[in-house]
Amino acid sequence: MSAVTIPVSDTFFEYRGRRYRRQSGGDDFVRVYTDAQPTIDTFPDAQDFSVGGDQPWVALPRDVLTARYSQEVTGRWRGTSVRVEGVVPRSGGKVTIRYLGNCPDEAVSAGFDGNQNDGWSATVPPSEVEDVRVETTKHPMVTR
Repeated sequence: MSAVTIPVSDTFFEYRGRRYRRQSGGDDFVRVYTDAQPTIDTFPDAQDFSVGGDQPWVALPRDVLTARYSQEVTGRWRGTSVRVEGVVPRSGGKVTIRYLGNCPDEAVSAGFDGNQNDGWSATVPPSEVEDVRVETTKHPMVTR
């Protein structure tokens, strides 16, 4: 039996008709994760790419990217509204969630860690997050 997984909030860029998850970037380039080891044949515009590791990536100039997508994932945990932030490495698939309410007593009662200034979060199995909703927004690329 495989572990339960859910999508997480993230940013994606479109290159040659495919979406790739953002790793990092600078003023003129973006690094994106790839499904397989990138090559110059599959990414002819590459400025740089990884040569190993668990999550291969490629650096692409911003001007060859056609769109940016923001993916916002929300749900409910222990009766509270949450944002699903990301998968915690080496945790067996647990996800970080962030409390979206504005009542500290509710956050503490539900089991979140944190405070009013920094916010409230928890690391939980994805199976505990209910009513998961994914909203994806396409943004045009901005030239600088």
